[in-house]
Amino acid sequence: MSIRTGVVLLGLALTACKDKPPPGCVQLPTESLGWSWSAEGLQTGTTKSEEFLDVAIDSQGRLYLAGYEQGDVGAERFDPSGDSRGVLWRLGAGSSGVSRSVDLPGSTETLDALTFHPVTGALYFTGRTTGAFDRAHGASADFTHLGQQDVFVGSEQDGILYQGGSERPQHPNRLAFDTQGALIVSGFDDVYVPPGTSYVERWDDPFLIKLELPAEGLTLSERWSRSFDTTSVDRLGGLAVDTRRDSGIYVTGNSENGSIRGSFVRRIDPGTGEPGPLWRQSAISMDTMQAAHFREDGNLLLAGSTFGVMGPQSHGGQDVVVRLLNMDPEKGAIGEPLWTKQYGSPGADFVTDMTVDAQGHIIVVGETLDSVLETEPEANKGSYDIFMMKLDANGERLDVKQWGSEGDDHPNAVAVDACGELFIVGYTMGGLFSPTPAEGQRDAFLITTARRTE
Repeated sequence: MSIRTGVVLLGLALTACKDKPPPGCVQLPTESLGWSWSAEGLQTGTTKSEEFLDVAIDSQGRLYLAGYEQGDVGAERFDPSGDSRGVLWRLGAGSSGVSRSVDLPGSTETLDALTFHPVTGALYFTGRTTGAFDRAHGASADFTHLGQQDVFVGSEQDGILYQGGSERPQHPNRLAFDTQGALIVSGFDDVYVPPGTSYVERWDDPFLIKLELPAEGLTLSERWSRSFDTTSVDRLGGLAVDTRRDSGIYVTGNSENGSIRGSFVRRIDPGTGEPGPLWRQSAISMDTMQAAHFREDGNLLLAGSTFGVMGPQSHGGQDVVVRLLNMDPEKGAIGEPLWTKQYGSPGADFVTDMTVDAQGHIIVVGETLDSVLETEPEANKGSYDIFMMKLDANGERLDVKQWGSEGDDHPNAVAVDACGELFIVGYTMGGLFSPTPAEGQRDAFLITTARRTE
């Protein structure tokens, strides 16, 4: 084959790749879907409140946005309240629009976290409800309402497969599969005020639930459920399952006082749900670890925030912390930090989520009251702004971005596709992409580095 012919064929191949991205790369829809798109993403709202709580991308490059709409905020102790409905949106790779709606009349529903089955690729979700699901409303069984807010779990294809809880209000925020196909739900019980009273009976406590699919039927059954009651305020932020070894469950979070005050990582026994070894990361009561991820090398990556000095130096009131823990007993003590990086603005910066791309780059998102852009110290647009930090596999900073409106802007989650494009979701109380104010108290937003093609 001549060089000229080879160049022509190579050019054709590159053109084909450009026209049709590799599997796992999101192709944003050209239709508006009733949303207000800009060059950097979209903002959508109702006369009430709407919020994207999680984002996920499947192997076919379909983008999923989970959250709620038509909610009330600030009216009761827990947001949202009222008759909000949980919504799952699917974008790209074919049809785009509402993939699943979760709505019990007169009750509050949200979709809080997403994950994919490791074998089938099916999408599963978890959320909260103040009602009781039944077969008439897309459930696999007639469930009973157990408390102020119950946890529910379902799949895009089969609807609601589980509802459970206690008299206390549950707040799930992470969802993951283990190597046996069991689902792990983590979160925390919110402050419990008994009905008809005004006193706090219990403060926030972590909980975990392990669910399995029986040999027959669809309804998920509890293998175990654990609530770790303490006298202090404790919350879980991150969840990671060690799928390379023994399906060990690792949770991260914060305890505001007591013997484990500060940020922590804890191993949970996958067979019983009992708490195991705890690795304390900080002794400062307001420090927290919000995200966890097992890397390809088997070590555990953490991201959170600190008011102290955990890395080389402090940059302000509250900084971003990214830390890698050793999980190989042959290479040192389990839980020993291999490295720690600390970044931030002169003000307060709070991490909300983290992901890792195919090249091992670490993407951390959160909110800042200042400017994380060293060359733009006045970058903050209002109150809380959104930030993104991209780090290499050793935690060295590669890129930093910041977005904001005149109101509070809060990122809940981040995902990255096979092409390295970022997708950040949350809510804004201002005009994030234009001077137009939010339509409701909260508008949902999607920030992305991917571009729509008309």
